[in-house]
Amino acid sequence: MQVLKHPSVERVDHVDLDEFVIEVCREHFPWGSAWEDPRVTLHVADGAEFVRGAAGGSYDVVVQDSSDPFTWDSDGNRVDLPSNVLYSRPHMEEILRVLSPGGALNLQAETFQIPSDLEGIVEWRAQAMDLGYADARYGSLIISSYPTGQIGFLLCTKSLGGGESPPSLSDIEERYTGMVRRGQRTAYYQPKLQFSSFDLPLWVEEAMYGTSIISQIEGEGDEL
Repeated sequence: MQVLKHPSVERVDHVDLDEFVIEVCREHFPWGSAWEDPRVTLHVADGAEFVRGAAGGSYDVVVQDSSDPFTWDSDGNRVDLPSNVLYSRPHMEEILRVLSPGGALNLQAETFQIPSDLEGIVEWRAQAMDLGYADARYGSLIISSYPTGQIGFLLCTKSLGGGESPPSLSDIEERYTGMVRRGQRTAYYQPKLQFSSFDLPLWVEEAMYGTSIISQIEGEGDEL
């Protein structure tokens, strides 16, 4: 629904494996009419299979909001769940293939508050960079209904988009103002979150990127 608030969006392919989930959303959520937008095509299908069948360079943005890829049994053993395939190297390669130059993948990426989840985030980011994504950054969200109250996403870009500069805060504020004036305000998102969501606790930044402000300060000390 949030995607459809942008008039620049021309086409949305929504892929979901479970048709019952769609029907529940239609009935109980205030945005249940989203599928009536003529720009939206609903595909009740396997997500990985759908991506494999898509043409190369055919999407500017892929948003993958999947269920958790793994859990743990009572003995402490990791158990891969069905959605684990959506985090696999072959699937990530396929997403990279179907993205247009400068395209972006937004991937549900768990919470950094659980050690095993943080390990997964670090692994997924390293995999994305190894596959050739130009950048992969972890953003944090506050979701009270999620365990630990925090969850995040991994924003992966295919390329720098022909040398174009990313939008400034003033550009984002102007776009957001237009949404609000069209009666399409948001409950959570605000323009400042476009940048601040990527500001992480020090220990998370060090685990995620292998460097932080501490290493920069220590490096400056070595130079002195």
